[in-house]
Amino acid sequence: MKQKPLKTELHHWWPRTLANHWAAGDGMVSVIRPDGAVHRAPPGAFGAITNAHHVKIGGPWDSTFEPIFNKPDNEMADFVQWLATLETAIQAPNRPMVERIAPQPLPEERATQLARITASLLARSPSIRASIKRTTEYYRQNFGLANPTAEKSLIAANQSGLYDAYCKRMMYGRWAILFSDELEVTAGDGFLHNFPASQDALNSGLKLVLPILPTATIIYMSPMQYPTEPRLVTLRLSANEVKQVNAITQVYASNFLFYRGDKPEVTEAFRCGEHRQFQYHGHDWLDPLLDDLSQYNRWGKDGAAGISSRRPYSESLEGNRWLDRLAGRDS
Repeated sequence: MKQKPLKTELHHWWPRTLANHWAAGDGMVSVIRPDGAVHRAPPGAFGAITNAHHVKIGGPWDSTFEPIFNKPDNEMADFVQWLATLETAIQAPNRPMVERIAPQPLPEERATQLARITASLLARSPSIRASIKRTTEYYRQNFGLANPTAEKSLIAANQSGLYDAYCKRMMYGRWAILFSDELEVTAGDGFLHNFPASQDALNSGLKLVLPILPTATIIYMSPMQYPTEPRLVTLRLSANEVKQVNAITQVYASNFLFYRGDKPEVTEAFRCGEHRQFQYHGHDWLDPLLDDLSQYNRWGKDGAAGISSRRPYSESLEGNRWLDRLAGRDS
């Protein structure tokens, strides 16, 4: 039987079911480009790449891994409804962090769903594709190939197994949902994470900050040590804290910033129009927050809620800086 060729298709790295929640009252989504231009269009008009999930080798070896994202996309509406049921502690930002963090129940089926959806958004994100492209072209150039450019099929072939690998890894670790009432968060075509664009080296120290709704940001953490319970915590951010999250997103975004009502001011990092990152993906404001979120224990000393003195993310960042100074790479 003759093999049917793969059709040219648009594959969405920002699912349309999720884009609907970024639409304003008029049903339109706003997108800012690095030059400051603002575009408004219906949900689904942005966030697509042609043939992103096709592996076109030729003949019967042509394949696509687009169907693996059907399940997380189809359960997106249910997931968003569940997020709305989570409670947060109503405490002023100047209160101790242990009073601001609220532990949440996370049934196994919700933990699996949370991992599926987060892994799917990470695995097909443009920043992961860009990382695969850079690495592939680096090795192709070192091999002496006349044309080291990595075509879409080659990128897709390296991308195809990431969803399963990320999803499996995210079944362990701690989750946090950051809610924002005073100021909306901004999403982009990139977000802070230190997951490798490879199925290997998925070790401890992983972290991810994913703005998923104008009012909610998903955080995944897998430090070397953390209390096994609670598996999920929530935190209500102040307007100044949301500004910090939005500024971080602009560093990792490249060509798109999504917003609903609160238009972000474009930073110099986003104007560069490329996926950038902080050194070691470390951030002086974010890492101490991740320490508190990951080390929170509802049954701490004397049975009261507490936060361990361990600072895994902050200590890792300082350790890397110390090694840089030792090697003379950092003044």
